[in-house]
Amino acid sequence: MPVDHGLALLIFIGRLGDAWSTHFLTPTRVLEANPIARRYKRLTFALGFLLCGVPYFDVNLGVMVAVPLLLVTASNLGRAWLARVLGEREMEALYLRAASRGKLGMAVGLVWGAALFFALAASILWWLAPDDAIAWHFAVGLALYGFLFAVHASFAFESIFRKARERP
Repeated sequence: MPVDHGLALLIFIGRLGDAWSTHFLTPTRVLEANPIARRYKRLTFALGFLLCGVPYFDVNLGVMVAVPLLLVTASNLGRAWLARVLGEREMEALYLRAASRGKLGMAVGLVWGAALFFALAASILWWLAPDDAIAWHFAVGLALYGFLFAVHASFAFESIFRKARERP
C-alpha cells in the first residue's frame, strides 16, 4: 500500500475513532471538552474527515495529522469506562464538586504541565532524528496533541469552574 493511502487510512481510523469514542464517552456531549465540537456536532464530524486528504498533498503533514487523532481516540477510550459506568450527569456532578473545592489555576496549570511533557517526549525525536522528516513531523504531531489537549481541557475547566461558581 502506498504511503499516502496508508496515512489516509490511519487518519480515517483516527477520525472515526475520535468520533465514535467521543460519542461513547459522552452521547449528549455534556462532557465534550471542545466547545466548537459541542456546539456544531454534525459539522465538525463531517469536516473532520476532510483531514483524510492531507497525505495526498503532503505525506509529512499526514503524519502530523494522524498522530493527534490516534492519541485523542486513545485518551477518550481510556476515560470512557468511568463515564459509562457513572453516566454523563454523574460525571459532570463529580467534576462540579471537584471544581467547587479546587482552583481553576491549578487545574489549568497541571494540564499545561502535561502538555509540556508531551512536548518533551516529542523533543526526543527532534533530538535523535534531526534529519528525518517523518520523525520530525511525528514529533510535531505528538507536541500538537499535547497543545490541543491543554487548550481543550482549559476550555472545559473554565466551563466547569464557571458552572460550579453559579451553583447554589
